[in-house]
Amino acid sequence: MIEIFKKLLELINQNQDSVLVTVIESTGSTPREKGARMIVTKTGRISGTIGGGTIEYLAEELGKNCLEEKRSCTKDYNLAPNEVADLGMICGGQVKVLFQYINPKQEGLKEVFAKLIDLLEKNQHCWLLSSIDEEQSMPFLVFSHDEVNEEKKAIYFIEEFSGQGKVYIFGGGHVSQALIPVLRELDFYCVVLEDREDFLTEELFPTANERVWVDFKNIEEKVTFTEKDYAVVVTRSHQLDYELQKQLLATPIYYIGVMGSKRKTATQKELLKEEGYSPKDMERINMPIGIPIEAETLKELAISISGELILKRAIRKE
Repeated sequence: MIEIFKKLLELINQNQDSVLVTVIESTGSTPREKGARMIVTKTGRISGTIGGGTIEYLAEELGKNCLEEKRSCTKDYNLAPNEVADLGMICGGQVKVLFQYINPKQEGLKEVFAKLIDLLEKNQHCWLLSSIDEEQSMPFLVFSHDEVNEEKKAIYFIEEFSGQGKVYIFGGGHVSQALIPVLRELDFYCVVLEDREDFLTEELFPTANERVWVDFKNIEEKVTFTEKDYAVVVTRSHQLDYELQKQLLATPIYYIGVMGSKRKTATQKELLKEEGYSPKDMERINMPIGIPIEAETLKELAISISGELILKRAIRKE
């Protein structure tokens, strides 16, 4: 999502106009959900997607038309089963799509997108208001958690970005170095934690959102976990992994994933049981971490772990 707004800001800075195409309503079976976006310029779609196929083609053509006429509009696409064949789709449902003409000379627009990008990069709670009123002078408004919208008359498509939760990766070794770039491409906010300064460098983790030194035996001294957060435990030793599991089970964190063989998994769960942890506690620990794709290389492990986090993120949204 953030890449779309970065691209829009780039186009504005280049004094190039464009059209932002956004799905603002989605019912039934549709290619993409509400909030899906793409950018259209005179050459066609250059970033994002609203689902591909014929509906995206039609939206791209209308987007180019809006660009040529320097106008905004909305368009309904009916994907009901008896009409799906006409659009070449295999799913049913209805979508309403908003086409917003982006004038690079619009006063205040650059500041709005810069503010939104800053809030999203900081994983802060905020709202984006996209005007559905074609006559509205300012097509976008952004509010952080402590601001109040005083605009009363215009009609807006309102999106809340509440902070998706952070992925805390314990350990700065080779697995983390392969994993974080993949997770960042998937819009996860990544924090790498280590007790060795040499493994917290920008050179090793150029894409990490945060790099934090922490005492693995007292992690809450530095970090406060929420029910939205994820923990990926891939440290250099089984003992550290075990100590971290006990600490994480005492927090409300949403997901705990630990790397380990079947033998390590059985051993550590038996130790937890001996210390009085319940079967319900055990169910909170995903060990061995990752979806079962017979991963062997670091890149394959990164895909396996990322796949599990994608699944857990989707389940949480349901």
